Amino acid sequence: MQAKKLFNTYQDYVKEDLKEYKENYERVFQEVEDSPAKYKGKPVEFLYQPMFFTDVEIDRFRELTDQLMVILNKVIDEYIQNPAFRKHFGFSPLLEKMILKDPGYDVNVPMGRFDIFYHYDTGDFQFCELNADGSSGMIEQRELQKIIEKSKAIEDFSGQYQVEGFELFDSWVEALLKNYKEYSKKDVKPQVAIVDFFKAEPPSEFIEFQKAFEAKGCPTIVVDPRNLEYRDGNLFYQNFRIDCVYRRTVTWEIIEHAEEVKAYIDAYLDGNVCFVGPIRSQVIHNKAVFAILHDKEKTPFLTPEERTFVERHIPYTSFFDNQNQGVVAYALENKDKLVLKPMDRYASNGVKIGEDYSLEEWKKIIEEEAVEEYLLQAFCKVPKAPMARFDREDVKFIDHNYIIGLFMYNGKMQGVYTRTGTHNIIGSIVECFTVPNFLFRKK
Repeated sequence: MQAKKLFNTYQDYVKEDLKEYKENYERVFQEVEDSPAKYKGKPVEFLYQPMFFTDVEIDRFRELTDQLMVILNKVIDEYIQNPAFRKHFGFSPLLEKMILKDPGYDVNVPMGRFDIFYHYDTGDFQFCELNADGSSGMIEQRELQKIIEKSKAIEDFSGQYQVEGFELFDSWVEALLKNYKEYSKKDVKPQVAIVDFFKAEPPSEFIEFQKAFEAKGCPTIVVDPRNLEYRDGNLFYQNFRIDCVYRRTVTWEIIEHAEEVKAYIDAYLDGNVCFVGPIRSQVIHNKAVFAILHDKEKTPFLTPEERTFVERHIPYTSFFDNQNQGVVAYALENKDKLVLKPMDRYASNGVKIGEDYSLEEWKKIIEEEAVEEYLLQAFCKVPKAPMARFDREDVKFIDHNYIIGLFMYNGKMQGVYTRTGTHNIIGSIVECFTVPNFLFRKK
């Protein structure tokens, strides 16, 4: 409850000193414009609004993500050990082969961002999505945190609270190096490649990670997998030998471009290069895992306590077949309580919330869009908080929906990322703002 009260306190501070806050906002706005916090080459959309957390929230996040990781590791282990279980996912032969390849270190999901709906007043908590494949958002959090922690928004709290942010760059370098040390069995600094598909210039986030690796003594390049060569058991970009790949390539793109990235795939399957993270993270990144977790027949390896956790904290999910008239009838009758989403896309692409559409529109989506590899999921109650909307003339406090991303490094929570908006979908395909996250402790 203390964290929720801080939103109201911030609102009071702004209203009491509106002129100075508006002037401060102008400065903050310009600093964000000039910062590396970019999305698709443009300054990130943000609100001059801290997201407030106390140790109550952070401890709860850690407790629940620890419990979830036990379950997810069980799922991945079952996939690796049980051919019958693998069939539930329907992965291609190449993808299955890559998942089964031992990465050479004992972490299934080195990096993830687990997106949650968290209600301050009740502590209710549901996992919305598990991003374990090319997770992003670290640069937005770092830059907004750095700019706003020097602003009036945080200064006004500093008399009563110790305010801390979350570190996401050096800690990731350390996590990757730990995995590389286990893989190589040597305590040496690798030559690192940050690898993803690029249509234009690499994202600013990659450049910042490159700086972080180089500051730790690791020569680092940012490269497209289509530009790599694999020769004599070594992976190269031109004459740069790659010892360790920080994989940002999402799995479905690797499979889709398999012929173009043969060198990349061959190096992975031969095990001659350390890849962080491993393709086996796809087992829990693919949204089908939610449907599988809710199916008792498919998951007899879960304990009663773990099954209760799934029921409480993962929205009920099932595979959707638009040729099954019973399933379609249920989806039509319960439109406002349901969500349709593709199994493996990102940035909310393809996600359809029944409440946002008329019955005719929903029926058309079922018939024409949710054709294959779609899931039907219970619509979660989306949490809200009052957020400041500044413009040149005024400021208004409007209830915004929000979704919290928990960054997971080597299976442990490292930091927080929050997006907010006034629509049911909170993502880059609609109105979406990033807000900085801070931990407040009473002095």
